[in-house]
Amino acid sequence: MELVEVVQGPHTSDQTAQMSVEFVNSIHKLPVLLKKEISGFVANRILGKLMDEAVYLLENGYATHEDIDLVCTKALNHPIGPFALMDLTGIDVNYFVRMQRYQESGNESDKPAKLIQEKVERGELGRKSGKGFYTYS
Repeated sequence: MELVEVVQGPHTSDQTAQMSVEFVNSIHKLPVLLKKEISGFVANRILGKLMDEAVYLLENGYATHEDIDLVCTKALNHPIGPFALMDLTGIDVNYFVRMQRYQESGNESDKPAKLIQEKVERGELGRKSGKGFYTYS
């Protein structure tokens, strides 16, 4: 991954944050300095919204998971679609991240989607279990 999100928390000095940015540069990565800490940082929060919409579209019958992945890779130029990515990282990871967000916020809309919960309950965790949105041998 080219980019590293460097987080300057409330107890992180400007000097420490700058040293971290310099280190990231020294290993030939692109640093982005976040001035405040937030759960999931920037990339994962944006990715989470994309995945939420992808699951919504699938659950409501607008398109198949294969077609949604195809739209993301060909129309949006993403390297991998959201369902293939959930299979790669683990559908259970998506589930646990959503549960953590729900515990932090108390907002019902932060809970995992029903589809995600059902896949976790069935043990369909993606590549690591051999089945998720896709099937793996």
